[in-house]
Amino acid sequence: MGEERKRILEMLADGKITPADAETLLDALGSAEEPSTAPAPGASWPKGPSASGAPKFMYVKVTGKDTVDVKVPLSLLRAGLKLTSLIPSQAMDEINRSMSEHGMSIDFNNLKPEDIEEIITSLREMEVNVQAANGDNVRVFCA
Repeated sequence: MGEERKRILEMLADGKITPADAETLLDALGSAEEPSTAPAPGASWPKGPSASGAPKFMYVKVTGKDTVDVKVPLSLLRAGLKLTSLIPSQAMDEINRSMSEHGMSIDFNNLKPEDIEEIITSLREMEVNVQAANGDNVRVFCA
């Protein structure tokens, strides 16, 4: 992880910046390090996974009467999962208890960096397509 990314995450952990600020900074940092995969105005969005195999962004595209284009950097997922280590154990116990009551379970304590990368790599296979009754089309995918 780059030194700049570490500093951003440390500022977030220390409460010096908000999660929205961290997202903006990480996105800007990602844009500075590599060419943007966002299409030029009027161009189409990527069709599927990036050539490297590991997706870098999650896209949500809605077309029809309403038009929505959202691009979420998957580095935000990495940062969020790493931040779970900062949650006090009592709070994690309460989260796990509450999730268990609803038939869910995620053990953040045993999540390793390689697990995070495996999750992100697996997202290249994810695609959701919805055609709404009102004519809008929704597509969620990673590339």
